[in-house]
Amino acid sequence: MAIAYTIKQYLDNNRIVYTVLDLPAITSLAEAATAAGIPPRSLAQTVLLKDQIGLVMAVMPITHELDLDALCKMLHRKLEPAQDMQITAIFRDCKPGFIPPLGEAYGVRAIIDDSLIQSGDICFTSGSLAHLVKVTSKSFHIMQRNAWLGGSFARPIVREDGLPASGDTQGAAQNESDRAQDIKHRIERMGALPALPEMAQKIIQLSANPNARAEDLARLVEMDPALAAQVMRYASSSFFGYQGRVDSVRVAIARVLGYEMVINLALGLATAKPFKIPQHGPLGLSAFWRHATYSAALMQALGKAMPEPIRPRAGLSYLAGLLHNIGHLLMGGLFKQEFLQLNDQVGKNPEKSIAALETETLGINHGQMGAWLTGAWRLPEEITVTVREHHNEAYVGPHATYANLALIADRMLKTHGIGEGEGHDLPPAILQALQLDEVQIVMVMNRVLEGCEGLDAMAQQMAV
Repeated sequence: MAIAYTIKQYLDNNRIVYTVLDLPAITSLAEAATAAGIPPRSLAQTVLLKDQIGLVMAVMPITHELDLDALCKMLHRKLEPAQDMQITAIFRDCKPGFIPPLGEAYGVRAIIDDSLIQSGDICFTSGSLAHLVKVTSKSFHIMQRNAWLGGSFARPIVREDGLPASGDTQGAAQNESDRAQDIKHRIERMGALPALPEMAQKIIQLSANPNARAEDLARLVEMDPALAAQVMRYASSSFFGYQGRVDSVRVAIARVLGYEMVINLALGLATAKPFKIPQHGPLGLSAFWRHATYSAALMQALGKAMPEPIRPRAGLSYLAGLLHNIGHLLMGGLFKQEFLQLNDQVGKNPEKSIAALETETLGINHGQMGAWLTGAWRLPEEITVTVREHHNEAYVGPHATYANLALIADRMLKTHGIGEGEGHDLPPAILQALQLDEVQIVMVMNRVLEGCEGLDAMAQQMAV
């Protein structure tokens, strides 16, 4: 059998599309990656651990090795390697050393290292030495719905180019601070991450339907009068220069914004609207929505100014702008007292970076918290990367364009008293990556500000 019976049954029952890769005679997963011609970082491996509570399956790419101390600290458990007899008893249809990273199929809780969270395909053993299974990253994370997602408990043993990892690289891959891990563990234990709103779920389902039409989107948006009003208000803003009257969602889609733009606008609004945090203050709901609406418009406009070969998708740029600070909403919803204190500290210390204040108050920043949420909701990877990296000048990984645009937008808006961006300078390396210069950016910024009345009205309505 090409795939272990339990795995095949699990894949089929969950309607997962997968490809089976045939392998020559091998003795290890490292050989499997070479034989299959796939990047080693895309091949998952498992380590089975145990304690008095039960088994845990740690999952990471074969380019990494388990940091057992970090994992024990993260989970607040005293784990040790599981015995061969335990492994064999549970994974009866798998060869020793070739355990697939699908703990749910065997009744074992899995935890996925951050190093395996990527946008490309992911491969894993079929339970034997003869085949690998390849799925999309999205499908892989669907199969991990009951796993703990995220966290750093694995150290790189090789770089992506195959060379040994340096001491600096290993240092960069160390686990998050103890306080941050404690907060994440608290959230996971109490199941506090909110569910993706129903309207957002419907919008995602529609976006995945290749046969969906503008009429389908209009009908869906019109089911929520407040959402429909926001879409029409944005299409009516002077930013787009439409001379006619936008009196329906259909007009907004067909004549002004387009299908992709509206579906991402609607998704962003539906996703963030249910959160309730204090209304006032530099991190309050009013400030959040004002910054979000301006950021979204500016990121979309900056993206359009980029050369066509590297231009990001306009709708995703807008969605990333709306949601890149969603971590503040999560903070305010889950840690009310700490958030009130943070809101007060930001107002009293305008010269201090917000990330530093967040770390002092909570031991974690809004980028980390927001990325946990968007990852759990399985929003597009571009959004999670932007949420996590939008303050990181040095980030050059997957989807860096969106994170870089958010950083530039934050800093430009701060010069106009909107938001809490860190600094005013525009990093030359980022400008070069985006192929934009400061004159272009200032011109785009001025054009966005011309539509400030519409953006302010939209922000005020969302903050109600």
